[in-house]
Amino acid sequence: MPFLSIFFPVHKPFPKFHCLARKFCFFGGSASLSLGFADKFMKKVFIFCCIILYGLTLQAYAGSEKINPADYICAEYVATISVEHAPPLFEGLQIDGYVAAKDGSTIAEPRILPPIMLEVYALCQSQPETLVLPLWQKVRSRITLPKYSEWQADKSTCEQYNLDPDDGSGFVIWLDGYNRGLNSDDASVLKSDLDLNNFFESCKREPQKLMRDVMRKVAR
Repeated sequence: MPFLSIFFPVHKPFPKFHCLARKFCFFGGSASLSLGFADKFMKKVFIFCCIILYGLTLQAYAGSEKINPADYICAEYVATISVEHAPPLFEGLQIDGYVAAKDGSTIAEPRILPPIMLEVYALCQSQPETLVLPLWQKVRSRITLPKYSEWQADKSTCEQYNLDPDDGSGFVIWLDGYNRGLNSDDASVLKSDLDLNNFFESCKREPQKLMRDVMRKVAR
């Protein structure tokens, strides 16, 4: 798969981003937005998530894409798009989980990410030194979240993940950001492949536990 190999590191088969990417592709590809840069950006969103469907692994991003949402600034956010020519999906998932925790929400809803990323991108263009977090909070606060989601911080168990890791990989990234926001520290399972594997192995051993609780225990 040359295209994938050129633009993204490919590792051995591991939990992929399939379901989240399908939802993300559908929503992003059909969104109607009036912003001047929307068409080009959404095309990149669509291409990016479809690449994920062809085997981009969660482990490929452990460590290298971990951010600290509390001090992540607009210049970094915009640079990710400019340099990597792809929307900052992994960064966005961490920020959204972090913001959800601060706002008291436990719902992980991938379909809200494209419009939030677009508006934050527009806001960041003219204020590179501004923190992304308050902008993300402001934009997210205007979106009506569903009352139920397949993946929720206070309900999703390791058994749910173990039964369908393809569907849950995006939630792992979101939940890592959520835990950091909830605990106000930088303990994370995204620091390295080893940390991520420790989390997955712990989830296999304790399927009845909430993913959130297992992640808290193994994150460092």
